[in-house]
This record gives sequence, C-alpha cells and structure tokens, in this order.
Amino acid sequence: MSVYRQEALEHRAQGNAEGEVLRLDRSLTRRAYALVALAAIAGFLFLSLVSIDEYAGGPAVVHVEGRRLVATAAPGVVKQVHVQSGQRVEAGAILVQLDDEAQAKELARAEAELDRQMVQMLLDPANVAVRQLITSLREKKEEAANAVAMRTYRADVSGYVSDLRVREGQHVAEGDLLVTVSPNGNSERSLVCVVSADYLPMLRKGLKMRFELDGFRYEYSDLQVHDVSEEAIGPNEVKRLLGGERSDAVSLDGGAKVMVTARLRAANFVSDGHSYGYFDGLTGKAEILVRRESLIVTLIPAFRKILP
Repeated sequence: MSVYRQEALEHRAQGNAEGEVLRLDRSLTRRAYALVALAAIAGFLFLSLVSIDEYAGGPAVVHVEGRRLVATAAPGVVKQVHVQSGQRVEAGAILVQLDDEAQAKELARAEAELDRQMVQMLLDPANVAVRQLITSLREKKEEAANAVAMRTYRADVSGYVSDLRVREGQHVAEGDLLVTVSPNGNSERSLVCVVSADYLPMLRKGLKMRFELDGFRYEYSDLQVHDVSEEAIGPNEVKRLLGGERSDAVSLDGGAKVMVTARLRAANFVSDGHSYGYFDGLTGKAEILVRRESLIVTLIPAFRKILP
C-alpha cells in the first residue's frame, strides 16, 4: 500500500508539471523595488533642499544716540530734585541740586574779605600789599563761586528726562549718575548685541538679525547688522563699553565676546495693537543668522566639497 494519495499518483502519471511550494507574485516585488527607489530619491532631495540655520545669539541693549548723562563731580547730599522721569526740559533747566551750605559759606567769607580789602585800598590807594591781596581774594572768590555753581546740575540740551537715579536726602559719591536727558525729536536708536567670539570669523555687515525685547515674547524686530567689533574682548571690558548704567542689566557668561551693532528702523514698535517706545537701556535677546547649509551637508560634512 502506497503512502501517497491516489489523486497524487494519478496526477504524477499524467505527467503534469510539479506544483510550487510557495507561489510569489513578482509584480509586487517590482513595485516594492520602485517604491524603495522613489523613497531614496525623495529622501536625498529632502536632505539636499532642506536647510538648517545657525544663529549667534546673546543679550542686547537699546542705545539712544545723543543722550546726556549727568553725573556728580564731587560727593555730597542731594538737596533738591527739580524734575521727574519723563519730564520735558529745556537747555539750561536745573535738574538736581546738591547741598551747598559749606561752599556758600566759603563764598560769603571770600566776598566779605574782598569787600573789606577794597575799602582799605580806597583809604590807601598806594598800598601795594593791599592791591596784591585783592587780586588773590578775587581769585579765591571766583573759585568759591564755581564750587557753589558745581553743586547745581543743569540740562545742556533740550529733551526729556529718560532716567532719574536720585532722590532728596540721598548721599552720592563722585561720578554717580544723577539723571539722563535724551534729546527731543527722532534720535537715532541702535541695538548693541553681545555674542560669543567663536562667531567672529562669520560675522559681517549686512547679516540678518532678529531682536526680541524682554517682556514682549514672540514680538520680533527684523534688523541688519551695521557694525562688528574688530577684536574679541572679555566680559569686564564689555561692561565698561556698555557703561555703568547699562552693564548691570546685561548678564554675561565667561569667555571672549564680540559686540555687534544694528540700527533700529523706528523709535517705536507695536504689540497687541499698542505702540511702545524703544527707550535707552531696554534689554532683550538678539539672534544673528551666521550660516545656512543643507541638512545633508550637516549630516555628512564631506558633501561641502560637492554641493554649492
């Protein structure tokens, strides 16, 4: 008795072709190959056409041209503040007065002594010693008058008080900032950005810059680089160049820095339908587009020699 089925033996005896254990549809294989090829081409085009941007970013400060910083020439106590922040002032207007009691007393003594010696000269016009003393007293009186005048600080330009740093009764040291006066009209405003010196070889005039002001998230201003410092400097030198009134507002990490300047196109910007001014000392973050390359070059740097 055969182990094969009768139907199988009869099929074999008729000489029919052998069956296939696994029958494949070769048209599906060809379609799969075509799909893989198309995917490879699409992937290459994607990697070649899609670009990645590299930015040099850092803190930025708004700078208003023509500002006048009024600082103390000598230590003292603030006697009176004549202005308020935002107030309009004319050239020559009194801004701040320091206590001048000691200087005023010295001036009064010099004037009294000069008057006394003038009387002596009238009584004895030929007295040479009195004439010499009068000349010395006149110089002393002029010095005392200048000392009194130096206790009063005035605006040397017409404008508005953009920054008031003192109050009555406050002790101030020599060189302390009292008040800042910004000129009237559309003063030129610029943006000073501090970025890592690693980007110095790639920075140049005309590059695109994007600025976001602190407190106004996603409100961007598109600018162009106007100037790039020629050398790298340290964080302390950056703060010195920014000025004492701005350096405390900027946070810098370690390492060499480069200062980049851009011109603000307008004195104001609009956010949520409201207009706001670019005032001196406002801070934010700036990003400079330094390089743009395709994704395939980023993944495979060797392609830089092949692709433009």
